Amino acid sequence: MALDAHISIAQEGSYGTLGTAFEGYEGHADSWKTSREFVESVGFRAGMQTARSDRRNIINMGGEGELEVDLLDAGAGSLLRSAFDKSTVTDTGGVKTTVLETSSVSEAPSFSAQMVRPGTDGSKVAYKHLGCVATEWTLTAEVEDPVTLTVGFDFQDVAHTSTAAEIVDPTYPAVAYPYDWSRTAVVLKRGGSVVAFDATKLEMSGDLGMKTDRRFLRANELKKKPIRNAVPTYEGELEGEFNAASQGLYDAFVAGEICALEVTLTGITPGASLKVEAPAIQFTGESPEAATDEVTMHTLPFRVLDPGDGTAAVKLTYVEPGTAEG
Repeated sequence: MALDAHISIAQEGSYGTLGTAFEGYEGHADSWKTSREFVESVGFRAGMQTARSDRRNIINMGGEGELEVDLLDAGAGSLLRSAFDKSTVTDTGGVKTTVLETSSVSEAPSFSAQMVRPGTDGSKVAYKHLGCVATEWTLTAEVEDPVTLTVGFDFQDVAHTSTAAEIVDPTYPAVAYPYDWSRTAVVLKRGGSVVAFDATKLEMSGDLGMKTDRRFLRANELKKKPIRNAVPTYEGELEGEFNAASQGLYDAFVAGEICALEVTLTGITPGASLKVEAPAIQFTGESPEAATDEVTMHTLPFRVLDPGDGTAAVKLTYVEPGTAEG
């Protein structure tokens, strides 16, 4: 049954070396796919019907996958660390705090991702993806839904096994509740003052600007670890009801002003929380829109910018109370 499928990740000691401590995530879909390319030689040859079977070499190109989950108030620290440049983890009195920040240099570790796929005959095969490096992420909060986090990965190689002893059982937090819209608060500031905006949806995303095709003439088909080769792009979009107070956000858009965004999620588990801070955002559109069958709505796409004072463009603080693993 598909219910027997599971995915977990483990931090690697070095790029492409299988991790050992696998943490389980409740993924929504299986998108982990390997890629192969063929180097083909075709030339003039008598009697040739088509390309010869001994003139095609298969090349391992690695692959891609993503992990889409409902964000839980415990147990998501490793997935978040994979998506941010810098991370600091402290444990005080059983409360684990992970502070994640964007930076000019990525220090994010690589991970191994184990995807276990069950067969219809009761068999299980574990696909172990090595050298998984995050290339993008998306955080979404919308009324009536849980908060979701999606992290896209590039990976170097994949191996598979059906040997039970080689399929690593993942660990999960003993207790963890999903963050949802009812515990999510969005605060916008213009000129240091809070703007009353009744948001119904927030989406933030990051393109980490990673070069993933680092292949060389070194008698080895596997690529080297991705590195940053482009300026990362962080952007998002807010949707909500238009009112007199939010008119100021339209004014900020047309004037090109810099505003600030803060998102706070409160966990059901006592003491659990998540805060996202973007001190410099600039709205990129658009005008409020009236309709015959709905209140006037305002969609506000924005770009996250470097504040220029040494602080992070995006800072995320994830607090999870200590719980036993299950």
